[in-house]
Amino acid sequence: MICKTLISSGAAITALLLTAPASAAPLQFELTGSRQASFILDSMPTPDRANSSTLIGDQIFFDDFAGVFGGVPGTADISFGTGVIASLNIQSPDLGFTQFAGPDLFTGGAGGPVFSTGTFNLTSLVSGASTLTISEIMPGEQVSEPATLGLLLGGLGFTAVAIRRRKSAAEKATNA
Repeated sequence: MICKTLISSGAAITALLLTAPASAAPLQFELTGSRQASFILDSMPTPDRANSSTLIGDQIFFDDFAGVFGGVPGTADISFGTGVIASLNIQSPDLGFTQFAGPDLFTGGAGGPVFSTGTFNLTSLVSGASTLTISEIMPGEQVSEPATLGLLLGGLGFTAVAIRRRKSAAEKATNA
């Protein structure tokens, strides 16, 4: 009985850990060309800061965002803009300051941005030409952090040992 409960509980916990939230699918951002960057952001993210102007457009900011910038894992300040504001700005120690013009990469305004998937050509007088590909990550494609999986498996192993010891102690008590 305990074993069935353990298996059911383990399956439920695993399902909860591996399911992605239904509200905002994660998106993979891949910048290639004259500058390289890669990071993951929700399709409907909450920016750290936002500016909105009917005259020049909207701009959303994500501070200290994790990813790979210039081939080196780290953090960067990232902003996206609409209208006359640069479509994409990235500032990181390994990439430097990168600013690109191109099509609007999000809709919904600064208060509730929604990113679209696709491939976008971006240009810059300073940074050169690059391509930004925004693609949806399917739930099965997400890989849990190894430490998380290790903790989960370790916990299940300790639980199995505890159950086995209880069962062994109970058998000894009934046989005595």
